[in-house]
Amino acid sequence: MTRKGKLVCHCLQGKKWLSASLERPFCYKSLRILKNLILIMVVIFSPFIIWLILSFNRELIVVMANSEWFLARFPALFATLSEHVNTYEFVSGFNEAALGGLLTLFGVIVTVWYYHITRIQEVTEKRLFVIDELLQELKKNRKIVLSIEQEAQIPHTKEGVLFHNEAWHKLGADVALLPRRIHMRLTVLYGCLGRCGSMEDYYRHKATIERLPGLITSLHKYRTSLSKRDMIT
Repeated sequence: MTRKGKLVCHCLQGKKWLSASLERPFCYKSLRILKNLILIMVVIFSPFIIWLILSFNRELIVVMANSEWFLARFPALFATLSEHVNTYEFVSGFNEAALGGLLTLFGVIVTVWYYHITRIQEVTEKRLFVIDELLQELKKNRKIVLSIEQEAQIPHTKEGVLFHNEAWHKLGADVALLPRRIHMRLTVLYGCLGRCGSMEDYYRHKATIERLPGLITSLHKYRTSLSKRDMIT
């Protein structure tokens, strides 16, 4: 193998190792914690960072105003500017204006951050509620499936519908808060469940209905991930 081929091989191995490392749950948790820490540090120290930038800009204005090069090319402008920037009033006025702006900026950052965290908590609580409602209904439908498989006959229902779908219709658009893949699987499943009014309908959609336990497991896993995410954040 040539030297170039070995280099390409090592690069590919490094990419595979990196992708495999990022797929581990521990890496995801570490990256999430690191992201939250960086966000907190930026929010806390953002006024100090901006103060340093403004102080640097103030000193830059002073240097430019006292520069002979700028004074030679723009005499009227920089002559007037140099008269003001070298006074105590300019420094104190600049600092007061910068401090007032920083306090306002810090208040805006804290307010936006608070509403962002509150919104995340509200959405998470609503997702947990949706998952709990669907899990209760899906478990009832799983019992119906088991009874059908054991007794080989359809249970007696008043409205001619074999399975429960009240929670699905009651939640409405809130179901869209779930991940797209789970939402699509639920849509297909409930579409089949709603069309089951006889044994013939059940056996026609049996292949889809048999995926019900797997969907329950997926909802349990997603609910666990939401709970762990709340504990981390």
